[in-house]
Amino acid sequence: MRTALLLVGFNRLDLFDQTLSSLEANDAAHDYDLHVYLDGGPNARQPEMMTRIEQSTFKDITVVKRQDNWGIGRHLIDARRRLFDELEYDRVMLFEDDMVLATHYVETLSNMLDWSSEYSDVGTVMAFNINSDPMDAQATQLSDVVATNRHFWGYGMTKGVWNEIKPILYEFEDRFLKDVPYGKRAHRTIRRKFIRRIMKQKRIHRSGATLVPDGVLTPPFSKRPGRCPTSQDAITALALWHCGYARITTRVSRALYVGKSGFSFSPEVFENMGFNEQNVPDFSSLGSAPSVFRLAQVGLDGQPLKPTPYE
Repeated sequence: MRTALLLVGFNRLDLFDQTLSSLEANDAAHDYDLHVYLDGGPNARQPEMMTRIEQSTFKDITVVKRQDNWGIGRHLIDARRRLFDELEYDRVMLFEDDMVLATHYVETLSNMLDWSSEYSDVGTVMAFNINSDPMDAQATQLSDVVATNRHFWGYGMTKGVWNEIKPILYEFEDRFLKDVPYGKRAHRTIRRKFIRRIMKQKRIHRSGATLVPDGVLTPPFSKRPGRCPTSQDAITALALWHCGYARITTRVSRALYVGKSGFSFSPEVFENMGFNEQNVPDFSSLGSAPSVFRLAQVGLDGQPLKPTPYE
């Protein structure tokens, strides 16, 4: 299986350094091809980021530097088009520049992709989560995975999944992201005429063995979306749902999200969304990466572990 690691950056040099450093500490990451995509424009810090990249312990890094500011939406859609459609990688693991990873994060994702390949309904795998359970309980959950609608941070996807969902992503790109600054995309039209149209369509039924039952699934959006997100990540979630895929993540987080400031985040948003309450164990206590996983469907309170809608 040809696997690519994709790391994206723009101008958050300190966070970019933290993420790249934690990737470098993942032994398994050095078995794969690293591609770094740097957005451009007047606020970019490409020279400083290139200095850091050139100091990396990764060999033969492929770097794509945008001359103009594409915005994170087009930036990520085009990167996945390049890696899947043109370079024909079988798997891609995508990292934005705002996560500190445990040393077995990449190996955990690789093992999750291998393990979940027998199921037809797994769209993406991830090892980031916010788990409020006490540490003694989390110590018993190291092989658990749960369904999720969280933001797409540090996730893995296969070419087969991409091929099914990409028509929706490419339509979104063509209609709403070209020739317009990303921050000025037509939010209301996206919600009312794009997201709503697809959510009202019948969800595709996956054939074959499936992992995630309906009882622990939640649609990412309602059929009458109000003020839901309109990002490319949101549309990726929309496309996965429409195509019958579930998203899974480890119950115990193998990463710490540190992006308090960015295009869509501020310290206030960071706190309001609960990221100041990341109950993450000491990464050194996690041991080796699991190779076999179990879908957890019920929490400590006996209630179904259903994810909240996409926020």
